[in-house]
Amino acid sequence: MSSMADRILIRMSDLGITQADIKRGIGAGKATISSWVNGDTKPSGAYATKLAFYLRCNTDWLLSGVGRMNSTFEVNESQKGIPNNTAKVPLDYGMDSMDGMMPVISWVAASSFCNVVPVTIDDVTDWIARPQYLSKHAFGLVIQGRSMWPEFKPDEIIYIEPEIAPWDLKDGDLIITHCNDDKQATFKQLVIGDGPDDMYLKLLNPDWPDQKMVSMRECSLVGIVDSKFVRYR
Repeated sequence: MSSMADRILIRMSDLGITQADIKRGIGAGKATISSWVNGDTKPSGAYATKLAFYLRCNTDWLLSGVGRMNSTFEVNESQKGIPNNTAKVPLDYGMDSMDGMMPVISWVAASSFCNVVPVTIDDVTDWIARPQYLSKHAFGLVIQGRSMWPEFKPDEIIYIEPEIAPWDLKDGDLIITHCNDDKQATFKQLVIGDGPDDMYLKLLNPDWPDQKMVSMRECSLVGIVDSKFVRYR
């Protein structure tokens, strides 16, 4: 395979996907994807990372042919010929090859981190730089609503570290949980009472109409909020 276009085509053939599947999977325009496949241009920045992940290969291999394609991205025979929007591939696969990036996912997808259901490429809405001290499973969430106002405002991105045990939490920690039959994860502050088992969740906004605290016993821990990223445009 002498060119990047050849490598894209061979991966498309291996996975049984089309240019339309790639467009839906990574959000690039039809003309842009066509220029990659025809060898007229090369993807750059976040698109290079997204395309490599979607094609289940290393970014360096895809762009320059250097190194291994990456045996981590294995496709079951039952998945060949099925577009990635139906053949679910856990995000854990290949996160080491994401060039310091981490996914921003939906609040619905975040609830899966405390279950056995894998978060997949289809759940990713954006990619942002991952601080080196966060684990490879870290992810971002976009603030919605004003329940944690004024500290956290709508459209700000919070960085979540899922690799933390409940017994390592401290009073006042900001955490992401999934409670009972809720369809999505929730963002609240932890309040610890008289003992480690006496834990509750509350909102930060003092003007929020529902100020009822929820027992942590009703919820599963998804991760702890490490920091936030503010995007102005």
